Amino acid sequence: MNKSIRKRVLISIVVALAIIVVIKYYQRYITNLVEVELLSDTGISDGPYFMLDNEQVNVKWISNGSLISQNIELSDYINIGSKLNYEFQVEQLLALTQKQSANFSDVENMVVLSDIHGQYDLFIDLLKANNIIDVHGDWNYNKGHLVIIGDAFDRGDKVTETLWHILKLSDQASQEGGKVHYLLGNHDIMVLNADLRYINEKYNVIEDKTGLSYDQLFGKQSLMGQWLRACPVVLRINDIVFNHAGLSMAMVDKHLSIEAINHTFATNIIDNNRDSIRASEQLSLLARSNGPIWYRGYFKDTTLTNESIDSILHHFKAKHIVVGHTSMERVEVLFDNRILAADTSIKKGESGELLFIEDGKFYRAGLDGEKKLLW
Repeated sequence: MNKSIRKRVLISIVVALAIIVVIKYYQRYITNLVEVELLSDTGISDGPYFMLDNEQVNVKWISNGSLISQNIELSDYINIGSKLNYEFQVEQLLALTQKQSANFSDVENMVVLSDIHGQYDLFIDLLKANNIIDVHGDWNYNKGHLVIIGDAFDRGDKVTETLWHILKLSDQASQEGGKVHYLLGNHDIMVLNADLRYINEKYNVIEDKTGLSYDQLFGKQSLMGQWLRACPVVLRINDIVFNHAGLSMAMVDKHLSIEAINHTFATNIIDNNRDSIRASEQLSLLARSNGPIWYRGYFKDTTLTNESIDSILHHFKAKHIVVGHTSMERVEVLFDNRILAADTSIKKGESGELLFIEDGKFYRAGLDGEKKLLW
């Protein structure tokens, strides 16, 4: 190849690369950038909350105790500063508001935690200590799956921060071939159904400042509310079933499948009222003490036997069930290693653990980042 031909080839390559860069970044520079600053040196901060209306979006947030409200386009870029440090387009996150799959196979590495209850700082510290996220709070678990078994809501005062970081990691993980799963727990569904008995007093102030009730901030027209309503209650990965509280023999006796349970919650329990739920035998079963968001039988039912667990596992096509909801001091294993308890009292804000399932082995790990084999 002579010198002139090499020069033409080099120019062609440079031009092609320039075109690629322009195509990739042009949209970024012709759209607006909305900076969401969550300052709290002279007052509380919270948000942002995105309310969707066709192509229009209203975003509200509280900074230093003051409400900021702005109308934006779906294509506008949003940058949430502070610890989150996340830039995105609303339309980019709409994919996460579609119905989430509840069945995955051939997943080699998983990490599990449950019942964060607004304890954002401890949640982040646990993920950092175990290299699930990096020092900047970004996804660092490659093609692994992070499973959060419900109850980010209630009790603590950093629920919104927790939910936004979960959304950020969901977005980042999908780009790396990984996955973040959020399962709905009883406190999540309570908020969606306007049962606000356990919200932190901070959110009463947020209601006053925004002019919206707490459940409206997570209503069907909100970005966060749409995402939550797309999340399942029960999830199967490989031969392991994950669920907030547990799957009971009552569900087996009614021949309920994972798909039927998720569908019933999505269509008939979320956004329904208590009287209508209690008037239906099936809805009442799923939404009350024998259902998957309130059940405590694995820990409190003395009549539950290994044979009962065999029947439950066989029915749901699983070898193990992992649950939260019932608080422990560490990850616990019950019924001959078939039931695992992953609620490690993170809600107290003092300590907690992650459950790792990697290459067919089960470990627990805390803030020291040291994995301990469970069996």
